[in-house]
Amino acid sequence: MHPEPPGTAGTSPGRRVAHLARRQDHRAKATLENMPVPPKRLKDLIEGTVDHHASLTHPDLQEITIRWRGSYGYLTAWAGEGDDNDEQIPLCRIEYLGDDDHWGFAIYDPATQTYTDAVLRTGERAGHPSDAYDTAAIIHLADYQK
Repeated sequence: MHPEPPGTAGTSPGRRVAHLARRQDHRAKATLENMPVPPKRLKDLIEGTVDHHASLTHPDLQEITIRWRGSYGYLTAWAGEGDDNDEQIPLCRIEYLGDDDHWGFAIYDPATQTYTDAVLRTGERAGHPSDAYDTAAIIHLADYQK
C-alpha cells in the first residue's frame, strides 16, 4: 500500500484524487499565468518578418515557419521543392519577454533534440527574432547560404 499524500489522510480515495488534481492544476496555471504571451498580431508580424528576412538571406529555402506554444516560438526552416518531401530543419526557439523587439533565444541541438539557451551572434542574450534566425542559420543552414 502506498503512503497517502500530505493533507489527504483520512479522506476518501475520490477526494484525494480531486485534491491532487486541483493542486496539479493550480501549479500548471501558476506557471502559465506568469509567462507573457505575445498577442496574435505580434505573432503574425514576427512570422512575416522572419520569413521575409530568410528569403533574402537564404533564397533556396521554401519558408520559415513558427510554431507557437505559450511565450515560445519554435522556428523551422523548410527546404526542398515545395512538396511533401520537403526537409524540416528545426532552428531555434524564441521567447517573448514582454517587449516586441527583445526576445530570448535558444539554439536547437539535433544530437539531443533539445533547445539550449545561447548568445546571439550580436553578443546579446536577447534580441529581435531576425537575429535569432541569423544566429541559428550560421549553424543549421550552412548548405543553403546565399
